[in-house]
Amino acid sequence: MLGRKRARDIDHAEVIGAVQGIIRTDGLLAVTSERIAAALEVPRVAVDVDTVLAEAYRDLWTSEIAEVRRTVLANPTPAEQLRALLAWLATPPEDSDAVRLEAWALTRRNPLLRTAVRDNEAAWHAFVASVVRRGARVGDFLEADADEVAAQVISLIDGINAYQLIGYRSDLDRMRLLTRLLRSELGVVWGPALADAFPPDRPA
Repeated sequence: MLGRKRARDIDHAEVIGAVQGIIRTDGLLAVTSERIAAALEVPRVAVDVDTVLAEAYRDLWTSEIAEVRRTVLANPTPAEQLRALLAWLATPPEDSDAVRLEAWALTRRNPLLRTAVRDNEAAWHAFVASVVRRGARVGDFLEADADEVAAQVISLIDGINAYQLIGYRSDLDRMRLLTRLLRSELGVVWGPALADAFPPDRPA
């Protein structure tokens, strides 16, 4: 067809960009060699779909975390940083949650994607833990095992976001679980909307 590129003219960055576009519009399950070729306007493209899918997913979440990090760290205190971080994690764009769950499902047959997903979890864990450590250091939070708290927070958020996708329980119910955990572990009192954060009482 006139105007179509030949497969050999397509560089790797174009392939990854095409895969990311498919992921954003239709999800990971829609990524096939045929869809990639169509996105690139070529008759066919010789790629290993599992490999480019994992790379495209990794690039997407790396960019996402970098953006959230900049937004969160613009807040002046650890308490405000944690509130901003949890507000995003607990109510991310719906397509972000759907993509995340699809990625988890596809890791059963794609070891490269499994590694990317695990690295994604580790990156979020490290970010949450770093904010918890800073908060404990300046007195915004009770002293706690930051890694343990981060693991609890991430696992709970993964669950409540999955609930949200299928409409299970109310937003208020899900957020109560999260704020109850934060009160128990960090001594911070937040309402279910993550409003009105108070540092823990300290002995005089």
